[in-house]
Amino acid sequence: MILRGRTSKTGLAILGCCLASVAWAAATLAAVRLPIAGLALFDSIRLSAWLLFAVALVTLRAGDGSGLGRLYLFGALAFCVAAIANDGHLLFLDSTVPGFYTSQLLVRIGFGVIGLLTIENLWRNTEPQRRWHVWPLCLALGGLFAYELFLFADAFITRGRVDRGLGLGRAIVATFMAPLLALAMARNREWRIDIHISRQVVFHTATLLASGCFLLAVAIVGMVLRKFGGDWGLVLQLAMLFGSIVVLATVLSSGSLRRRLKFLISRNFFTHRYDYRIEWLKFIELVSDASQTEELQVRIIRALAEFVDSPAGVLWSLSRGIGYHPTAMWRLPAPREAKLSPEDPFIAGFRDGSWIQERSSDATDEAWPFASQNAWLAVPLSYRREVVGFVILDCTNHSVTLDWEAFDLLRAAGRQAASYLAEEGSTKELADSELLNEYSKRFAFVVHDIKNLASQLGLVVSNAKRYIDDPNFQHDMLQTIEGAVARMNHLLSQLKAGAASGTPRLADAGTIVAGVAAALAHGPVIIETRTDDEDCVVAIDPERLRSAVTHLTQNAIDASRPGDSVVISTRRHQTQLVIDIIDRGPGMDDAFIRDELFLPFRSTKSGGYGIGAFQTRELIRMSGGDLQVISERGTGTTMRILLPLIPEREPAAASAVT
Repeated sequence: MILRGRTSKTGLAILGCCLASVAWAAATLAAVRLPIAGLALFDSIRLSAWLLFAVALVTLRAGDGSGLGRLYLFGALAFCVAAIANDGHLLFLDSTVPGFYTSQLLVRIGFGVIGLLTIENLWRNTEPQRRWHVWPLCLALGGLFAYELFLFADAFITRGRVDRGLGLGRAIVATFMAPLLALAMARNREWRIDIHISRQVVFHTATLLASGCFLLAVAIVGMVLRKFGGDWGLVLQLAMLFGSIVVLATVLSSGSLRRRLKFLISRNFFTHRYDYRIEWLKFIELVSDASQTEELQVRIIRALAEFVDSPAGVLWSLSRGIGYHPTAMWRLPAPREAKLSPEDPFIAGFRDGSWIQERSSDATDEAWPFASQNAWLAVPLSYRREVVGFVILDCTNHSVTLDWEAFDLLRAAGRQAASYLAEEGSTKELADSELLNEYSKRFAFVVHDIKNLASQLGLVVSNAKRYIDDPNFQHDMLQTIEGAVARMNHLLSQLKAGAASGTPRLADAGTIVAGVAAALAHGPVIIETRTDDEDCVVAIDPERLRSAVTHLTQNAIDASRPGDSVVISTRRHQTQLVIDIIDRGPGMDDAFIRDELFLPFRSTKSGGYGIGAFQTRELIRMSGGDLQVISERGTGTTMRILLPLIPEREPAAASAVT
């Protein structure tokens, strides 16, 4: 309560009474060095504090702030002041007296009588429907004052001598007061007292105490059996002991019993039924744990069922054009093909996701014809004010009464679960979109290359009209067609799923550059090659590299005038291979390079697809490289391919495709 800080006036009063009890307990502990008169003073302060607290409660319950109620309060206050003053006077008068004075005994008897009358008035002035909240307090304080009356009435009869054994009972009474006071503070929420005790500590402590009491009772029975069991006494005692341990272990391992005990503790000892931080962390951990073999929808059913101890459930999802239908089950067989229209009255009962539906106890409830006979709760999964699904939970094996806390927790958890489902759906749609985008990109690349093959085959057809009878032309035509067919088959294979995955192949860049230069050498533009190191192996598909170099070289030829030269140079630069395709054409300005050169489906050529430059750069980047453009108006262009070199010639490099 001290750690809590801010509390109500009632809470402050209870705190003061508790501190007075602490002072009395410390004085009792030091009773060896403290005179009896000093201990009596602390005792009077403690009894006065609890008596005034009880009288104040009676005055508030009676609703009489003046008149008889105020007179009762002032009378109790005067009695307490007189009791404390009497103890103080006797302490200074003679502190060596070994027992209580007669006046002190009579004062404590007065505390007992007045206290019991006050507790009786508190109970009588409490409305019947509110007595559930005050009976723990009445029992605690009534026990305190009753024991005081019994103890000191006995001492008065025995002429001032307090029995030492009965005196130890005051500590026992104070010990049993503590849980009853805690229970009263938890039940009277208007006192605004929040006891900061871990629910796990309370649960395990209660379990330990119950187990100890059980084993103690078993031990007593065992002793009786051993004493009166004759020859079989020891055997019966051992059987009783072992059997009790087995029974206790079985009971403690029961999940249902543990849940009932937690529910009982949360309801009676804590202001709130749930520890929201713990419950929310458990919910998030269970739902977001992708390492589990269960799919997300099943984990959501389990997480919601944990809140209300439900044994099974079904999740219904909304599909466009279909309606609501079951998509996940937990501990239930797959239901029949059932569907619910979004306009169904049952869906309207969720009130846009703000209402949880609880099935009535009537088994013939026709509002749930699609659910099982054990269906109990329907929790909506709302996302952006739309019910994207709902979870139907089966009833528990024991009676569970849901209150506003349970409904609020389920409602909040349902919204969070709906966001997880929406995120999973968006992730799947994004993955599908990326697959389609990747396929579209590969398809565009294939179309562009097929266009080049179509141009090549068209040139063969046009020349066949003139040179069809030439054996050399026939041989070249067959080789061209075979190469075109092989290229087409290779391009079609790029459209298959997983074509881009797998171990990258190795390509000899020098050989590929030489082959491209030889293929394009028969034209009005001169092709020159410059190679500083012929041993340049890179991790790229040879067809990709050949396609990239061919496209860039062909563009350089198209930008050059007849008689000009296009240079293809290959060199090493640190850990990269640099391939430069250099022309002396009109060049390009920075704005064109930045905004239009690599823009898909934009072409400066008639009949072009506008995909060549973009395709070339993407093919190179897919292999870990890059394409740079160095150009200026009137001075030509350098297209620079950068590819990472293989650090060392591995055995696989010897079989690099050329």
